Amino acid sequence: MTCKEAEQMVMPYINKELTDKELSAFLSHIRICRDCYEELEIYYTIYTGLAQLEDGGKDQNIHRLLEESLRVSELQIRGRKFFQVYYVLSQVLAMAALTAIMVMEFLSI
Repeated sequence: MTCKEAEQMVMPYINKELTDKELSAFLSHIRICRDCYEELEIYYTIYTGLAQLEDGGKDQNIHRLLEESLRVSELQIRGRKFFQVYYVLSQVLAMAALTAIMVMEFLSI
C-alpha cells in the first residue's frame, strides 16, 4: 500500500467503513509508516476531540484511544480470519463425513 492510498483511508478507518481486506492493508501500513501514522493521529485527534466536545465528555488520552482502536481493529481482523478458516474446515469435515456415509451405504447394498 502506498502512502497516498493509506491517507485516503484515514477517514473511512475512523468511520469504520473499510472492508476487511482494506482494513488489514491499512493497519499493516500504519504500523510501519510513521508519516501515515501521524496523519491518522491528527485526524483521529480532531475527530475524537470534536466528539468529546459534543458529548461534554471529560478529557481523555487520545493517543491511548487511537492505539486501543488500532488494537481492536487488528483483533477483529484476526478473529474474522480465524472464523473463515474454521468455517472452511467445518465444511470440509462435513463433506468428508457425508462422503464416508455414502460410501458405507453403497458398500452395504
